[in-house]
Amino acid sequence: MSWLNRAVVSGKIVPYLVLMMLGVMTIAAVVVHFLSPNAFATWGDEFWWAAQTVTTVGYGDVVPSTGGGRFIGGITMFVSVAFVSLVTAIVTAGFVAFQQRRLSGDAERHEELRSALERIEKRLDALER
Repeated sequence: MSWLNRAVVSGKIVPYLVLMMLGVMTIAAVVVHFLSPNAFATWGDEFWWAAQTVTTVGYGDVVPSTGGGRFIGGITMFVSVAFVSLVTAIVTAGFVAFQQRRLSGDAERHEELRSALERIEKRLDALER
């Protein structure tokens, strides 16, 4: 998981996400082609439908016409929404972890300064007495 954190923090997570979404899209298009061959007229329609579904855009201009195609479409929609949610959670967790690591050094530094101030106050009190 450390490679994922590094990818999120560096901003290089986008190519990974695009590749994963392209993979899900391709699998959905191929599965709907073989399990519901009459759902779409061409491979292009199948890939266009899969791209719309995976990205949760879903214009509705290309839809499966058979029960099997609609079943695959429903599964693809659920997987896609779950995938987008997971990706959002991973990216957010990566940024939060990065900020916590970045700010944890500040907390230690603040504690050092607080201790130094306490010592100075004690010396000043001693001098005043």
